[in-house]
Amino acid sequence: MLDQAQEDMNNDARPELSTTIDNIDEYDTIFLGYPIWWGDCPMAIYTFLDEYDLSGKTIAPFCTSGGSGLSGTPEEIQDEEPNATVTEGLSISDSRSSNSRSQVQNWLSEIGF
Repeated sequence: MLDQAQEDMNNDARPELSTTIDNIDEYDTIFLGYPIWWGDCPMAIYTFLDEYDLSGKTIAPFCTSGGSGLSGTPEEIQDEEPNATVTEGLSISDSRSSNSRSQVQNWLSEIGF
């Protein structure tokens, strides 16, 4: 999986998504979750951001990571969706994922949920 992720990144690939969201206009907030692979989110996240206009929406990014944290991905998301509001992101280390409930609750409170 990581080899494919690195190849996709090197080629700036936009892999096809297997599903679509027909009613995305009904959502005000998009919680966007992804792993960090090779210092970035998977290229499928960029496909998603290319395919949907999230102008006027709030995007709350969260990720899992082996140790590199968010790696600047909230800023990348903001660059892709300049007319959206991107909240502070949440990164959960893979070693802490099973005990992350309070971290998630604190993050949700900090971003107003």
